[in-house]
Amino acid sequence: MKSWLKVLAVATVALAVSGCASEKMDKKMAVKFMTAKEVGKAFAKGSKECSWKAGKKGKDKGTDYYYKDISATSGNADRVLGKTTLQGKWSVEGDTLSLNFGIGKPQMYKLAMVKKKTYTAYLDGKKKKMTFKCK
Repeated sequence: MKSWLKVLAVATVALAVSGCASEKMDKKMAVKFMTAKEVGKAFAKGSKECSWKAGKKGKDKGTDYYYKDISATSGNADRVLGKTTLQGKWSVEGDTLSLNFGIGKPQMYKLAMVKKKTYTAYLDGKKKKMTFKCK
């Protein structure tokens, strides 16, 4: 009976320790989204040209052009996919980049900076959607 209690005690301690380690790993791996100030600053200077990759292994590629023709943080946009160009709109709304190419509601992206002028966009702050590099 004592050996059974020892096994149970060791298993409980091991489970508790692994839970703490797992929690620490989750916090380290958690995505750090850019603040409203950081997103605004990233899109503050002039019109932007951003090359992006999405889909499995980055097979979907294109270039977005964000024009500041409505305000300092919004305007019209072009998305170039090979020989096709889609027209749309973009805006910075707080800590979110809003893109709308076509009809329907805009897609709202939370951004995480990978390195200077390179970002990963998460659709609705949840699902990784694309990585883009801006000039």
